[in-house]
Amino acid sequence: MSDLRISRALIAVYDKTGIADFARTLVDEFGVEILSTGGTARRLKDAGVPVTMVEEVTGFPEMLDGRVKTLHPMIHAAILADRDNPEHMKTLEKHGIRPIDMVVVNLYPFEKTIADPHCTFEQAIEMIDIGGPCMLRAAAKNHRHVVVVGDGRSLPAVLDRMRRTGGVDAAFRRQLAAETFTLTAGYDRAVSAWLRSPDGSASAGAGSPGPTAAEPPASLRMDLVRWQAARYGENPHQQGAVYRPADADESPEAAIPRARLLSSLPPSFNNCVDGDAALSLVKELSRARLSRYAVAFIKHTNACGCAVGDDPVDTYRRAYLGDPIAAAGGVLCMNFPVTRQIADVVMNTFGTWGRAAGAAFFKLDVWIAPDFDEEAVRVITTPTEKRKWGAECRLLAVGVMDAPPDAEEPDCRKIAGGLLAQTRDLVGLDEERWKVVTGCAPTETQMADLRFAWLVCKHTRSNAITVCRDGMLLGNGAGQMSRVKSCDLAIQLARENGHGERLAGAVAAGDAFFPVPDGPQKLIDAGITAIIQPGGGNRDAETVDLCNRAGVAMIMTGTRHFRH
Repeated sequence: MSDLRISRALIAVYDKTGIADFARTLVDEFGVEILSTGGTARRLKDAGVPVTMVEEVTGFPEMLDGRVKTLHPMIHAAILADRDNPEHMKTLEKHGIRPIDMVVVNLYPFEKTIADPHCTFEQAIEMIDIGGPCMLRAAAKNHRHVVVVGDGRSLPAVLDRMRRTGGVDAAFRRQLAAETFTLTAGYDRAVSAWLRSPDGSASAGAGSPGPTAAEPPASLRMDLVRWQAARYGENPHQQGAVYRPADADESPEAAIPRARLLSSLPPSFNNCVDGDAALSLVKELSRARLSRYAVAFIKHTNACGCAVGDDPVDTYRRAYLGDPIAAAGGVLCMNFPVTRQIADVVMNTFGTWGRAAGAAFFKLDVWIAPDFDEEAVRVITTPTEKRKWGAECRLLAVGVMDAPPDAEEPDCRKIAGGLLAQTRDLVGLDEERWKVVTGCAPTETQMADLRFAWLVCKHTRSNAITVCRDGMLLGNGAGQMSRVKSCDLAIQLARENGHGERLAGAVAAGDAFFPVPDGPQKLIDAGITAIIQPGGGNRDAETVDLCNRAGVAMIMTGTRHFRH
């Protein structure tokens, strides 16, 4: 399939943004004949673009209040004919049908219409497009001979290709066809969901669950395409792959399936799970702007090392020394570009700090950053006698990490036989709700550490207790069946990794309330001087009294952050 030159185009769009300029370019630069209908034809004529009305081609006027315009053999045969099939071409010639080489159609805004709570049944029905999907599907099926555009955002790319080569290449035609079938499939699902709603109301099934949604939608659509195949799933006996949205996702939020892969090996299933956890934490720290730099090491979705600071190398060093044994073979995420200097620092981690800290080795499975410069990639991926792991490390460049989160994206989890969906937990440092509940308030230094600990704890599997000091994670008690055991684990890890002396004066965060004072007692006994937790337990008064007697400051946030 070579570049396809356009002689005749059918344009019929609901959203007419930019369509006159596009059509004028087709006519003036490429001599294309334009066919059109109704409002689109009027818009083009008003702009001085010559137009042939579809009814002039079919010999029939629009009818049934515009429900029937293009549903005619003179149109669909012109779109569907296989130009390589002599019989097809003879049939066109016999009936005086000229082929159509381009179809530009966008659909009635059905989902936008039913999202209006005042939308009536009759209004919704009239927004179910029939002719548009038929033409789009016909053109997409015959994309070897027809350019199909169902999304106006693709129009500049079409013109760019035509200006460069005089036509539209086969690969791009196939891409447009795939996007078109994704578009029409989603449109049909939206209509189906609305018709299946219990009361037939216009609002049922409208849109994705948002942060202020009163209730989840009647249906949840997800159009996904495979981004990367995985060698296997969580375990070698399972199969796995990574999927991303099929439509053009213009969200500025950094995400694993939108990353640029700069290494030879694609990320595995588990790499993506851990990578998402690492990226989520570092994005949260970046948006909070606690310090300029943020670094996190993740193992099995939990932070084993994390730090914020004003110097990139020192921030990395403190994050690594949080737990240098666990950091080996994990995921590293940092919110600053990787230069040659940073690459050298990380690649020499074991010799510089790891051996002295008791680690047996150092390597990374995944390294995530906004970007990696070419020299850094060369340093990382070129094996040397002492470091060979870089060639197998997955390098993911995800772009800036402090962009606002996509609040419309649902948080989903597969369960056997169904799917759980909820709005994302986007509550961060909601300090207006925070209350100091003890007689003594945290100092400025403690407040800085409490903010940091609270965000790290939010991204730790519950039950979670996070112990921090001076912008560094000392110990993270994650995923325990009781909160008191999470306290034990956080303290134990801090001591085992050489931070025992730093516990005196450290702070702690809990993702949910303490049911009884035994957990806080363990933290206080270890030297913790300030605690942040949601509150809301029946025995909160006992916990507060314990802290008052020990001279420990406590903040209750009023927000729980379970992470199952």
